[in-house]
Amino acid sequence: MTASDELLMRLSNLDALPGQETQVQNALQEIIKGVKNKDSFGNLYFGNLKTEKKKIALYAHMDEVGFFVHRITEDGFVYFYPIGGWWGHVILGQQVRATCRKNGAILEGIVGTLPKTNHKMAEVVPISEMYIDFGAHSKTELEEAGLQIGDMILPNTQSKKSFNQKKIMGKALDNRVACTVMAQVKNRVDTNNIEVIGVGTVQEEAGTRGSKVAAVEAQADINIVIDVANGKDTPKAAEFPNRIQGQGPGLVLADKTALANIKLLDYCKEIAEKNQISWQYDLLAGGGTDAGSVQLFAGKPTLVFCVPVRYCHSWNSIVEISDVEDTIDLLVAVIRSLDEGGIELEQF
Repeated sequence: MTASDELLMRLSNLDALPGQETQVQNALQEIIKGVKNKDSFGNLYFGNLKTEKKKIALYAHMDEVGFFVHRITEDGFVYFYPIGGWWGHVILGQQVRATCRKNGAILEGIVGTLPKTNHKMAEVVPISEMYIDFGAHSKTELEEAGLQIGDMILPNTQSKKSFNQKKIMGKALDNRVACTVMAQVKNRVDTNNIEVIGVGTVQEEAGTRGSKVAAVEAQADINIVIDVANGKDTPKAAEFPNRIQGQGPGLVLADKTALANIKLLDYCKEIAEKNQISWQYDLLAGGGTDAGSVQLFAGKPTLVFCVPVRYCHSWNSIVEISDVEDTIDLLVAVIRSLDEGGIELEQF
């Protein structure tokens, strides 16, 4: 197992609802070497923000889609509120864990599978009608255990490797994959003329909130946002397969919130081909990333690196290990080339 494998699996097992990212914040501060800062919103910065050198910022959001406790019934059932995009049909019958912010207790439960009798089998039960059964006898019992309104609830899963050791399965690969990439790049690359700022953003899944603050703090000359999106190489996922696992990171031409700086994209493409690193073109037609907020702060060159991940926003996702490593290798190669004067940053 490589260092990247171990780190990704460790981060996958942590819980970080938007606005409650403490577990991942603490882990990254422990893992990433060098100068680190945290702003009042919760974003993390790894590198010298006050440097007079040109800055390249690598953005990775630390939060994940999840739920929080919305209502506890007198007989001990818990209704919950979703944060981020969820499909109702992946939730029923799943195991969850709630983290009690009052005392740190972890309560395990199951999303109830008994909807109203008037629901047809072909219909998806609305999330607002779902509840969690923690095995409690009453509201009082749950409250005495530490549970309260607003506590985060997340999939109760543990990351693992596939039988062939080629892939990692686990929750929150959106966006612990990017956190892993950012951390590894920061720890592997040494620069002389450029300052690399690793940025861990908060609340991306709740409307790219953290990056609106982080872009102002980082004030980078080049912004690279690292994220993931659903691989389209599974049966009937798309009219033609794209965002294919095993073919490296996608260089994203556009998403719903941002257009790539095409010169920067072409430069990264050339570096990939020069170093024989796998890559692919990508287009995120269905959603946005932190790039939209970052790009609009000062209009600096911005590009999204997208790692293919199957089954995002569900209990278990799958990523190809080689895609993670290729993303790390390509970013390291791009940064080294820019640091050595491969091209002036002003030319993008």
